[in-house]
Amino acid sequence: MKKWILPLLAAVLAVSACGILSSETREERVVREAKEAKMVRQGLETGNFTIDIDRMYPIRGTSKMVSNYSIKVKDNVLISHLPFIGQAWRVPYGGGHALTFDAPIVNYTVTQSRKDGYQIRIYVKTDEDEHLYLLTVFDNGRASLDVQSQNRDRISYTGQMDFYQGEN
Repeated sequence: MKKWILPLLAAVLAVSACGILSSETREERVVREAKEAKMVRQGLETGNFTIDIDRMYPIRGTSKMVSNYSIKVKDNVLISHLPFIGQAWRVPYGGGHALTFDAPIVNYTVTQSRKDGYQIRIYVKTDEDEHLYLLTVFDNGRASLDVQSQNRDRISYTGQMDFYQGEN
Protein backbone atom coordinates (compact mmCIF):
# COMPACT_ATOMS: atom_id res chain seq x y z
CA MET A 1 0.00 0.00 0.00
CA LYS A 2 2.80 2.40 0.90
CA LYS A 3 4.39 1.75 -2.51
CA TRP A 4 1.48 3.52 -4.25
CA ILE A 5 1.26 6.59 -2.01
CA LEU A 6 4.45 8.29 -3.23
CA PRO A 7 3.73 7.84 -6.98
CA LEU A 8 0.12 8.92 -6.43
CA LEU A 9 1.24 12.03 -4.55
CA ALA A 10 3.75 12.84 -7.30
CA ALA A 11 1.03 12.47 -9.94
CA VAL A 12 -1.36 14.75 -8.03
CA LEU A 13 1.35 17.39 -7.65
CA ALA A 14 2.24 17.15 -11.35
CA VAL A 15 -1.38 17.55 -12.43
CA SER A 16 -1.93 20.51 -10.11
CA ALA A 17 1.30 22.13 -11.31
CA CYS A 18 0.08 21.78 -14.90
CA GLY A 19 -3.10 23.62 -13.93
CA ILE A 20 -1.12 26.49 -12.45
CA LEU A 21 1.23 26.66 -15.44
CA SER A 22 -1.56 26.43 -17.99
CA SER A 23 -3.15 29.69 -16.76
CA GLU A 24 0.15 31.51 -17.35
CA THR A 25 0.62 29.75 -20.67
CA ARG A 26 -2.91 30.64 -21.73
CA GLU A 27 -2.27 34.36 -21.18
CA GLU A 28 1.06 34.19 -22.97
CA ARG A 29 -0.55 32.22 -25.78
CA VAL A 30 -3.25 34.87 -26.27
CA VAL A 31 -0.60 37.59 -26.48
CA ARG A 32 1.50 35.51 -28.90
CA GLU A 33 -1.51 34.74 -31.11
CA ALA A 34 -2.49 38.42 -31.27
CA LYS A 35 1.09 39.34 -32.19
CA GLU A 36 1.21 36.65 -34.89
CA ALA A 37 -2.14 37.78 -36.36
CA LYS A 38 -0.87 41.37 -36.52
CA MET A 39 2.37 40.27 -38.22
CA VAL A 40 0.44 38.16 -40.76
CA ARG A 41 -1.89 41.06 -41.59
CA GLN A 42 1.01 43.54 -41.94
CA GLY A 43 3.04 41.19 -44.14
CA LEU A 44 0.13 40.51 -46.48
CA GLU A 45 -1.03 44.13 -46.70
CA THR A 46 2.46 45.47 -47.43
CA GLY A 47 3.24 42.64 -49.83
CA ASN A 48 6.46 41.68 -48.01
CA PHE A 49 6.46 38.17 -46.54
CA THR A 50 8.04 34.71 -46.74
CA ILE A 51 6.31 31.33 -46.56
CA ASP A 52 8.57 28.40 -45.66
CA ILE A 53 7.22 25.25 -47.36
CA ASP A 54 7.14 21.98 -45.40
CA ARG A 55 4.99 19.62 -47.52
CA MET A 56 4.08 19.26 -51.19
CA TYR A 57 0.97 17.62 -52.67
CA PRO A 58 1.40 16.69 -56.34
CA ILE A 59 -1.79 16.07 -58.29
CA ARG A 60 -0.50 12.59 -59.14
CA GLY A 61 1.12 10.57 -56.38
CA THR A 62 1.52 10.98 -52.65
CA SER A 63 2.43 13.98 -50.56
CA LYS A 64 6.05 14.48 -49.58
CA MET A 65 7.77 16.31 -46.73
CA VAL A 66 10.20 18.93 -48.03
CA SER A 67 12.63 21.40 -46.49
CA ASN A 68 14.59 24.44 -47.63
CA TYR A 69 11.85 25.62 -50.02
CA SER A 70 9.92 28.87 -49.85
CA ILE A 71 8.11 31.64 -51.63
CA LYS A 72 8.90 35.25 -50.90
CA VAL A 73 7.04 38.37 -51.91
CA LYS A 74 9.11 41.54 -51.71
CA ASP A 75 8.97 44.85 -53.55
CA ASN A 76 6.32 43.58 -56.01
CA VAL A 77 8.47 40.57 -56.99
CA LEU A 78 7.65 36.89 -56.38
CA ILE A 79 10.71 34.82 -55.53
CA SER A 80 9.59 31.22 -55.93
CA HIS A 81 11.83 28.36 -54.88
CA LEU A 82 9.52 25.32 -55.00
CA PRO A 83 9.96 21.68 -55.99
CA PHE A 84 7.75 20.39 -58.80
CA ILE A 85 6.52 16.87 -59.46
CA GLY A 86 4.05 16.39 -62.26
CA GLN A 87 3.46 16.51 -65.96
CA ALA A 88 4.62 19.40 -68.13
CA TRP A 89 3.33 19.99 -71.65
CA ARG A 90 5.58 22.67 -73.09
CA VAL A 91 8.95 23.23 -71.45
CA PRO A 92 12.30 24.48 -72.69
CA TYR A 93 15.04 22.05 -73.65
CA GLY A 94 16.54 20.57 -70.50
CA GLY A 95 13.31 20.88 -68.47
CA GLY A 96 13.40 24.57 -67.65
CA HIS A 97 13.19 26.11 -64.20
CA ALA A 98 9.63 24.99 -63.31
CA LEU A 99 8.70 26.84 -60.10
CA THR A 100 12.13 28.28 -59.30
CA PHE A 101 12.22 31.88 -60.50
CA ASP A 102 12.12 35.58 -59.63
CA ALA A 103 9.37 37.43 -61.51
CA PRO A 104 7.55 40.74 -61.22
CA ILE A 105 4.02 40.37 -59.93
CA VAL A 106 1.39 41.21 -62.55
CA ASN A 107 -1.58 41.07 -60.16
CA TYR A 108 -1.70 40.85 -56.34
CA THR A 109 -4.95 40.82 -54.35
CA VAL A 110 -5.63 40.12 -50.68
CA THR A 111 -9.11 39.40 -49.32
CA GLN A 112 -10.08 38.37 -45.83
CA SER A 113 -11.66 34.97 -46.37
CA ARG A 114 -13.12 34.59 -42.91
CA LYS A 115 -12.48 35.62 -39.34
CA ASP A 116 -9.02 34.02 -39.11
CA GLY A 117 -7.71 33.79 -42.65
CA TYR A 118 -6.75 35.61 -45.83
CA GLN A 119 -6.89 34.65 -49.50
CA ILE A 120 -4.05 35.99 -51.67
CA ARG A 121 -3.97 35.75 -55.46
CA ILE A 122 -0.59 36.31 -57.09
CA TYR A 123 -0.32 36.23 -60.87
CA VAL A 124 3.11 36.18 -62.53
CA LYS A 125 4.50 35.63 -66.02
CA THR A 126 7.92 34.12 -66.56
CA ASP A 127 9.76 33.43 -69.81
CA GLU A 128 8.59 29.78 -69.53
CA ASP A 129 5.03 29.97 -68.24
CA GLU A 130 2.22 31.89 -66.55
CA HIS A 131 1.46 31.03 -62.92
CA LEU A 132 -1.38 31.75 -60.53
CA TYR A 133 -0.42 31.33 -56.87
CA LEU A 134 -3.50 30.93 -54.68
CA LEU A 135 -2.38 31.34 -51.09
CA THR A 136 -4.43 30.94 -47.92
CA VAL A 137 -2.79 32.27 -44.75
CA PHE A 138 -4.30 31.94 -41.30
CA ASP A 139 -3.73 34.27 -38.35
CA ASN A 140 -1.29 31.80 -36.79
CA GLY A 141 0.89 31.92 -39.92
CA ARG A 142 0.00 28.47 -41.30
CA ALA A 143 -0.43 28.61 -45.04
CA SER A 144 -1.64 26.51 -47.93
CA LEU A 145 -0.59 27.25 -51.49
CA ASP A 146 -2.08 26.06 -54.76
CA VAL A 147 -0.02 26.75 -57.91
CA GLN A 148 -1.77 26.66 -61.27
CA SER A 149 0.45 26.95 -64.31
CA GLN A 150 -0.48 27.14 -67.97
CA ASN A 151 2.00 24.46 -69.10
CA ARG A 152 2.31 22.23 -66.02
CA ASP A 153 0.13 20.20 -63.64
CA ARG A 154 -1.43 21.95 -60.68
CA ILE A 155 0.43 21.35 -57.40
CA SER A 156 -0.25 22.28 -53.77
CA TYR A 157 1.94 23.00 -50.76
CA THR A 158 1.63 23.78 -47.06
CA GLY A 159 3.94 25.83 -44.91
CA GLN A 160 4.42 28.48 -42.27
CA MET A 161 4.90 32.23 -42.56
CA ASP A 162 8.37 33.26 -41.41
CA PHE A 163 7.74 35.89 -38.72
CA TYR A 164 11.41 36.46 -37.96
CA GLN A 165 12.87 37.02 -41.40
CA GLY A 166 14.30 40.43 -40.52
CA GLU A 167 15.43 42.55 -43.45
CA ASN A 168 16.17 39.65 -45.85
